[in-house]
Amino acid sequence: MKLLPLVAGLTSLVVAFSLRAAPPPEMPVETFFKKPNISQLRFSPNGKRIACLVPYEHRMNVAVIDLEKKTKNLLSKFKDNDVSSVMWGNDDRLIFFKDEDGQEAPSVYGVNVDGSAPSLLVGGSAKVGTTQETNNRITRLLAPYRRDPKSFLVLGRMTGANGSDVCAMNLQTGRMSLVTANPGYISSWVLDGEQRVRMGVAREGQKITIMLLNEKGGWEVLESRTADQPGWSPIGFGVDGRTLYVSSSVARKTQGIFTYDLQTRTLGPLVFGDDVYDVEDAIEDDVRGAVVGFSYHAERQRFHWLDAEAAAFQQRIDASLPDTVNTVRKASVDGSRHLIAAASPQDPGVYYLFDKATKKLEEIAVAKPWIEPDQMGVMKPISFKSRDGLTIHGYLTLPTGREPKKLPLILHPHGGPFGIRDHWTFSPEIQFYANRGYAVLQVNYRGSGGYGGKFEKAGWKKWGLEMQNDLSDAVKWAVDGGIADSQRVVISGASYGGYATMAGLAFTPELYCAGINYVGVVDIDELVPRGEGVTPERAHWYSTRIGDLGNAADRKRIYDTSPVHFADRIRAPVLMAYGKNDPRVRISQGVDMEAAMKKAGKTYEMIIEKDEGHGFRKEELSIAFYTRVDAFLKKYVQKANVKIGPTEVVEMPAKKKS
Repeated sequence: MKLLPLVAGLTSLVVAFSLRAAPPPEMPVETFFKKPNISQLRFSPNGKRIACLVPYEHRMNVAVIDLEKKTKNLLSKFKDNDVSSVMWGNDDRLIFFKDEDGQEAPSVYGVNVDGSAPSLLVGGSAKVGTTQETNNRITRLLAPYRRDPKSFLVLGRMTGANGSDVCAMNLQTGRMSLVTANPGYISSWVLDGEQRVRMGVAREGQKITIMLLNEKGGWEVLESRTADQPGWSPIGFGVDGRTLYVSSSVARKTQGIFTYDLQTRTLGPLVFGDDVYDVEDAIEDDVRGAVVGFSYHAERQRFHWLDAEAAAFQQRIDASLPDTVNTVRKASVDGSRHLIAAASPQDPGVYYLFDKATKKLEEIAVAKPWIEPDQMGVMKPISFKSRDGLTIHGYLTLPTGREPKKLPLILHPHGGPFGIRDHWTFSPEIQFYANRGYAVLQVNYRGSGGYGGKFEKAGWKKWGLEMQNDLSDAVKWAVDGGIADSQRVVISGASYGGYATMAGLAFTPELYCAGINYVGVVDIDELVPRGEGVTPERAHWYSTRIGDLGNAADRKRIYDTSPVHFADRIRAPVLMAYGKNDPRVRISQGVDMEAAMKKAGKTYEMIIEKDEGHGFRKEELSIAFYTRVDAFLKKYVQKANVKIGPTEVVEMPAKKKS
């Protein structure tokens, strides 16, 4: 363990990185994709123990570190699937989640800190030393229930109302008791620091209603509006239990934080906002359960604290650890110790414990100690103008030790697409590509989140059109700037990024020499839900963002921008990978695309994993996939033996060849 000084004079931790005369060696695929040594550190309410996930037999499992006894005990030993997350129910019992082969229906388990009394609390068919009947009515876990330490606050279906009720779940048996009944259609709840239900947001069809639970137990309407109409949304209460913080973009380009006066029913002054980036994520005090600050993603993650002392402490931490984003959380009830997670695009993460008495930062854990930050590619924020004048932000990661001129480039569009964006953070995939000598360009194309509602809305119904143009313009930006070799540009992405990959190969075939489609949509029509089980809210979302299949113009556009119909236009080789259990992008999408590629006589490779879903989570399968990616790129890019053909731009919407 390392002790680092943190003094009033803002002593900085100086890390000297030597300049490399040559690129780092090509590292094994396992270096990037094997499980971390530790993740998800969570302090117990009394601050005496740390719950975390650690690898066991190549799967992440639950462990507890006793800070006083200096011991670490493994509490679970699953070999089939990873434990995905862990949290404290109380000082003596934990709850954790585990999915089954990518089905995205995780079971919830409970276990004591000494490993005793394991129980299956919610869903699933796996058994953990118990035959207790499972409870499938829980929709979300909220927080440890301070009024009853033997229970946990959850959202569950007990009253039969349209929407979930607030309930208390017993940490040993999973049985529930009602705390607050849903009056109807409330989909999200707001509790104060005393864990009293104070507000709810109801969604009924296209109608959104914000409601207040008064002292007499009745519900009052504060605001009612149509979905997608500007308004405000409650975030949480401050430490005084009276100040309500809300997010709003009314009369603003981006989301900002305001107060809301519950007496006058009016929006108060702006607390904090940014003219470029949305600010809407609250930081809650781990002990008091109240809002104490806000975080937002600018070119990197930033924090705004409501308390001057907390803001000063953040500044001191950032001065001591200047090259990382430093997330600060309390580790003890009295605030004498804090847990700091420090990470960057070059560093997967180091965890520190700050002791207020000694003013020291103690390094307690390193996520991936085999990663040497000075050998990783450096990620820089970039921006450029699209062809229609829209400012597009993104990130460029350059390989270490290589001159940034005429490099092979991987364009890496993110998934989603709406409301999601890329961030300044460590990505095993990006660093793997950089280690292979590629510059990697991540683009927050229109439709991405975090840049205001107008920017996100600019992507609605623009799959394969303006959204794709932003990606093409990014390639042009990199080529015109001398960074990228125009003959060695690869497009690679997952989910919507997989769609963008196939759309890029089909509709702008002159740009790319190869593509990697990871669980990507290829037939938009199949993505749109239909049938009796589709809620009005979900139908509205798809009809506004993707398209309405009942509308002839939308139906034609959806057909014309679905790559599965235009495999004949693809020139470059493509590697495709799908999980058979994927609940988001059904395996039929991959099967249909493979059939289209085969019929058109195109060069492709296909991977289908029968025990995976929307992305490969099992360590050996993830490593196997990227080993195939490595070989694919070396075959089709490094040797530059793919003939791109003459440059031409395929007009959109595409016309089906007769």
